[in-house]
Amino acid sequence: MPLKPNSPEWLEALAKQNPSQAEMTRALIAKAGTEDICSVCGDEPSQVYRKRGSDADVDALRLCDDCLEIRRMNRDHFDPLN
Repeated sequence: MPLKPNSPEWLEALAKQNPSQAEMTRALIAKAGTEDICSVCGDEPSQVYRKRGSDADVDALRLCDDCLEIRRMNRDHFDPLN
């Protein structure tokens, strides 16, 4: 089971894999005052997705529609987690 995107545990794991992304996401969360934002750009609304075929803890993200579409155009495939 992946870690909950934008949670303290998820951010800690992300910091080991991608420190700059973790720092940026922390700043977005602090500015928004909630974890329920896009992990990439900070927009709302966002949904939880997991990168298809991955079992890494940090491969679940909260993504807004725009960031999800950008990833699809880059041939990264994400499936919704409910």
